[in-house]
Amino acid sequence: MAMVKTSAYNLDLRPSSQLLNSECKYDESSVKKSKELLKMTGEEKRKISGRSISLPSIDIFLDEKPGWPFLKTATLETPKVHRRHTRKISVVNWVMSLPERFPNHHQQNLNYETSFVKKQLKEILRDSKKWFNYNVLKKATSNFSQENLIGKGGCSKVYRGILEDGKGIAVKILKSSSNKDATTDFVHEINIISSLSHQNISGLLGVCVQNNDLISVYSLSSVGSLEETLHGKQKGKHVLSWKHRFKIAIGLAEALDYLHNQCSKPVIHRDVKTSNVLLSDELQPQLSDFGLSMWGPTTSSRYSIQADVVGTFGYLAPEYFMYGKVSDKVDVYAFGVVLLELISGRNPISPQNPRGQESLVMWAKPLIENGNLKRLLDPEVTNTYEESQFQRMVLAASHCLTRSATHRPNIRQILRLLRDENEVGKWIMEEEEKEDCFDDEVYPNSSAELHLSVAMLEVEDDESASVSSMERSYNSLFSSSCSSRELQT
Repeated sequence: MAMVKTSAYNLDLRPSSQLLNSECKYDESSVKKSKELLKMTGEEKRKISGRSISLPSIDIFLDEKPGWPFLKTATLETPKVHRRHTRKISVVNWVMSLPERFPNHHQQNLNYETSFVKKQLKEILRDSKKWFNYNVLKKATSNFSQENLIGKGGCSKVYRGILEDGKGIAVKILKSSSNKDATTDFVHEINIISSLSHQNISGLLGVCVQNNDLISVYSLSSVGSLEETLHGKQKGKHVLSWKHRFKIAIGLAEALDYLHNQCSKPVIHRDVKTSNVLLSDELQPQLSDFGLSMWGPTTSSRYSIQADVVGTFGYLAPEYFMYGKVSDKVDVYAFGVVLLELISGRNPISPQNPRGQESLVMWAKPLIENGNLKRLLDPEVTNTYEESQFQRMVLAASHCLTRSATHRPNIRQILRLLRDENEVGKWIMEEEEKEDCFDDEVYPNSSAELHLSVAMLEVEDDESASVSSMERSYNSLFSSSCSSRELQT
């Protein structure tokens, strides 16, 4: 018999045909010895645990295979591996389905954040009447039903409600879990808006903090927003006359002048647009939604640098979109877009328009430069508009949309222009006499069409081309020269 002895086991090199009988004997012997070991009592096992014993050697036989003479083949039955049927899901979904390691940890954090937010808000809102009961708001909005949903943003929802005294309210709910800075942003917004008091700014009625919900309450606008009236579902119900359009332009400019120049601390809105301008029964404009607002600079610095560009596509000033520079001039630029909407009745962005005319600013630019101002006018008001007001609104819009923030006027100058104050005409004539004042240092080799093309890659033909911290805007500005289009601040 050809046998190879090793320290661990014996290798028998005989052909398989000669091993058949010995395999059977091995099986019977090994099974018998295994049973004897299993029958040993605990006491017997302890007796032999402290000394070395010689266990019977086990021969592992190998089949003869060409090229693999020593390939081991287990003679004992190999346990079968039963594969459990698993459903194919992504790793993320699988991880999310796992039970929490600390089930109460999230609730503890939530309770801590809620108490912390309440403490901060109580320092801001000392009037107890500013605090709403959660159940009162649930009842007013019919348990926040879908029928009462009137607005929806990236992280918030707005519901229509009626209090027991019959007062209409707008309830804005922000989920604190929507992002890591939600609670901080909410407190910041309340801190700003609670300090404001102006007839053309939507005032805060109160707040409510309930678990994961950060709630702010405002007066309900019966007419809706300027966007709905100009472009949306309210367009057929409320056709804005030229008189009301001019009145809205003046009122909104007064609101921005209050924010920039009359507050104890200057405020930059950063999201001026028609959907954030609410209309009262008398069609009085009220600037709303200060979720993106920030305190303006109080030092000699004229602007700050923001890492994240937030706002709405079609309204972002070029210096903000391109370089993150924020000043009160970004509100002036956005106000210029709103003026064009009031004049023309067009949307700020219309992807269905011919290439190069998707942007309201890019469409209006050549018309203004070539003097074809009447083509800007909304057909709805061609028979009722007032010529001198129309001329002032167009001129104000072109100044607001000046390419360089340095040469863009402040909102007070624009307001004076709209009001047709005498001194304004004087400085307009002075500006027309000036030579080229293009700020090439700020915008070297830039192209309005190029930036618009890049921005339009992400625009969808729907109503939600807004409300995103990563949305794109475009470098859509008017003529680089000051010839009747720009003025020095």
